[in-house]
Amino acid sequence: MKKIGYKLKPFIIPLLFFLLVFSVLTGQNLEKELELPAEGWSRSLPLEAGHVGEVKPVFYEENGQQHVYVPKENEVLSFTVNSDLEVKNKKTTPVTIPSPQNFWVKDNEFVYVKNKQLIHFDGKKENILDQDVFGMDANQKKIVYFKEHEILSVEPGTWKIKSIDKVKERLEDVVVNEKSQSFLASGIIVGDTKKAKAFLYQFNNSEYKKHTILDADEQVTQNHFGFYFIENGLDITIYYSLFQNASGGKSYYIFKGTNQLGSGADWTFKKMTFQEKNGMKLENPKYLQYGVDQNNQAKVLFTTRAMKSHEKEAVNVYEAYEEGDVWLTERRNTTNNGSLHAHWVGDESIIWMNMISQQEFTFSGASSKSDIIDKSLVKTKEDYKQAISTTILSLFQGLVLAMSALFWITPAVLFALLVYLVKISLMEAEDKRVMFTILALYLGVQLIFIQKLFNEHYYYFAPDFLAFSGSSFIIPLLLAVLSGVAVMFGKKKDWSMIASISYFVVINITFLSLTVGPYMF
Repeated sequence: MKKIGYKLKPFIIPLLFFLLVFSVLTGQNLEKELELPAEGWSRSLPLEAGHVGEVKPVFYEENGQQHVYVPKENEVLSFTVNSDLEVKNKKTTPVTIPSPQNFWVKDNEFVYVKNKQLIHFDGKKENILDQDVFGMDANQKKIVYFKEHEILSVEPGTWKIKSIDKVKERLEDVVVNEKSQSFLASGIIVGDTKKAKAFLYQFNNSEYKKHTILDADEQVTQNHFGFYFIENGLDITIYYSLFQNASGGKSYYIFKGTNQLGSGADWTFKKMTFQEKNGMKLENPKYLQYGVDQNNQAKVLFTTRAMKSHEKEAVNVYEAYEEGDVWLTERRNTTNNGSLHAHWVGDESIIWMNMISQQEFTFSGASSKSDIIDKSLVKTKEDYKQAISTTILSLFQGLVLAMSALFWITPAVLFALLVYLVKISLMEAEDKRVMFTILALYLGVQLIFIQKLFNEHYYYFAPDFLAFSGSSFIIPLLLAVLSGVAVMFGKKKDWSMIASISYFVVINITFLSLTVGPYMF
């Protein structure tokens, strides 16, 4: 046992130091895992809705609950979720609906588009309602669908088809208002120039009145899509997305316009700028939902890739409110991967699809209710797993610092080689002057070069106890002293001077990589 202890002696202090750093980093990362996404909002909680693929769910709100319908391979999963994030009434219906698309549903009946056919599933079998159909949208009382140049409607229950309008534009989408029978249609005209057009069909006195909303030139690399509108009497607010592919870079922009129908004023749309409270702009918003809060203030829910924390990037869920010329955002999720199709559940809760592996998703949620916030702060196995995973990743990032150490070592190595070639007797006699000169060269060059690594990036990410005034000098010197203690404790009797110096350098670089390396790159 004594022989084993003797052999392990050089590794005791480095191992204890590693365990200390690992524990401290894991503790910090666990605290970060428990951080709320924003003040007054809970951490993400899993919903008991099962696993689904990368599909588009359909939401219908009724009696303060969201009814969620999720197409699967040979069935549709449905459930309700309330603002307490409780999943109820979970069931499946044996019907195959292609996704992504909007569809109409009531009880076990569905209306959807498949193979360019408008189909009504009556709970037992599929019935073809119409042919050459390109798409549809619906609310509980209205089904609107379109062919290449014609807009039509279907009456739920009687399944009678009525033509609403024939247009010269090639239709691309229809959007039915959630609370009325009004809808918006968008399409393009391809000629000498490509034009994007959008029309609002306002339902009033049992008939539709058509209003031109958008008439804009569209480049080959552009696409206007994702139209949505909110009615408030004659006041109409319209949103749409613009996709642009320029020089191989794909970008998404959101525009908003408000006008009063019949006023004669032209529609003008302003690009929306999403910005976090720290001034960081959020680019390329996707999967947008639009609404108004209890104070009739416009709000937007969307996902985009951004920093989840100092170390992690993810596709996050954001809620935004207009303030001046920008839309201020707050993060709503604490999940670590991709987030899709976020949706409000009342005014206090949000649910979304959370990616757990490629092509596999679950539903998660968050709430501003105090009891759900408390529930979300209970530590879970996943929290520990994520904290340990982040620690390991940080320590590996710290090893990049070891590559920089080549510059610190070079002058000392050249000096030792010169002494060996010119006066080898000094090396053989293990002259103290040679040892101290080598160490002085190594530590001196280290202190000079490492100053550049204690930059804004380091002071932004490092914890306060490592980011104090003068830390760029004090931390390297303290770790040099600790490395010297490790040499004195772990040195074996048969070690030469060069072996002791090499041990010191390796231990010192390791200590620096573990302590400050994770925050430098």
